[in-house]
Amino acid sequence: MAAPAILARISRTAALLVTALLLGSCSSIQFAYNQLDLWMRWQIDDYVDFTPKQKGQLKGALGSFHSWHRQTQLPRYAEFLSRLADRVEEGQLQALQLASVEEQVRLFWDTASTQLYDLLLPLAAELDADQVDELEQKLREKREESLEKWQKSPEKIQRRRKKQIRKQSERWLGSLSEEQEQLIAAWVAQVEYNPLLRDQQRQIWQSHFIDLLRRKPVGYLARMRDLMLNPEQLWSEDYKQLQEQRHRQARQLSEQILASTTEVQRRHLTGALREYARDFRTLASQ
Repeated sequence: MAAPAILARISRTAALLVTALLLGSCSSIQFAYNQLDLWMRWQIDDYVDFTPKQKGQLKGALGSFHSWHRQTQLPRYAEFLSRLADRVEEGQLQALQLASVEEQVRLFWDTASTQLYDLLLPLAAELDADQVDELEQKLREKREESLEKWQKSPEKIQRRRKKQIRKQSERWLGSLSEEQEQLIAAWVAQVEYNPLLRDQQRQIWQSHFIDLLRRKPVGYLARMRDLMLNPEQLWSEDYKQLQEQRHRQARQLSEQILASTTEVQRRHLTGALREYARDFRTLASQ
């Protein structure tokens, strides 16, 4: 069983295939998706040195998840994206309710995450004390590395965030206008980000997780599952307010960009949505 950080990254990858934000182009989806279970094994192996038996269990669990996701979730993603494309093509882009779109994507995410965790959590019972120590050390190293990168070069991180948002927007809309570029730049400059507070919350979360894994009290697997599905339960009030504010600001940016789209960009968006939907249907049938 892997740790919360890597499990969150894995489930995020599966869920974000809905919007393909982690992929470079439509043509890359099928190749990337077909490598998903192998990629997940590589990621998890970076945290724990498994025994041959555990590696077999891990491979089986991830294979089951991949098959389930392909057969049951990809058709849902394709249908969702096709409906969005229809609305854009019918001139309803301005009427799109981003809150409802976000809610549907969140449901996709939660469904995939729950299935993945239920398959991987039984492996937690197989970890011995040395493996738990190794996992704790790797989590600490990853967290410290992330914080160090920010402290060493916050300006570089800000530029990277701006580049990522621009790239994601271009994926859906094509070339951006000067107005849209300015909206993104202003958002990155104004949105508050507190890496120290984020690191504190990650440390609290990991401490709870490792404690359960090490002590293995009655019902610990269910409690670990709850922690992974609902990490917000450990957030401080300050961090919760910060996250809520960032979410509101992100939605506002999306609404502003959508409101500024040209006819050419709307055609590009329709085409991208339909192409992703076709790829998901093709993958589901394989």
